[in-house]
Amino acid sequence: MTEPKQKKEPERKERTLTPERNTSKTEVTDKAVLVGQKPVKNYMIACITAFTGGSNQIVIKARGHAICKAVDTFELLRQAFMKDVQLQEIKICTEQVTRDGDQKSNVSAIEITLTKP
Repeated sequence: MTEPKQKKEPERKERTLTPERNTSKTEVTDKAVLVGQKPVKNYMIACITAFTGGSNQIVIKARGHAICKAVDTFELLRQAFMKDVQLQEIKICTEQVTRDGDQKSNVSAIEITLTKP
């Protein structure tokens, strides 16, 4: 008689995702929502979650082409979902980033600070 063959389990490789490479969730750090390439509704949900989680103040941050999504997030949040949210402050700046090959370029950035009474 031959012994039944045991199924070999596939090898599992563990990976550690850094916040910059984690694309499964909208990133919320220290009451800040970092806007990127996802749809605006994802960032609105992140803001609502931050406010319902006990935060009275959050910051929506974006750079480059994502600035318009950050503004859209704030406007939709204020007009449709949380009408009591108030605009605290808007900061705009230019950040210098280093790209491949040590090339430096300037990128516009915005920080929109919101408060909930």
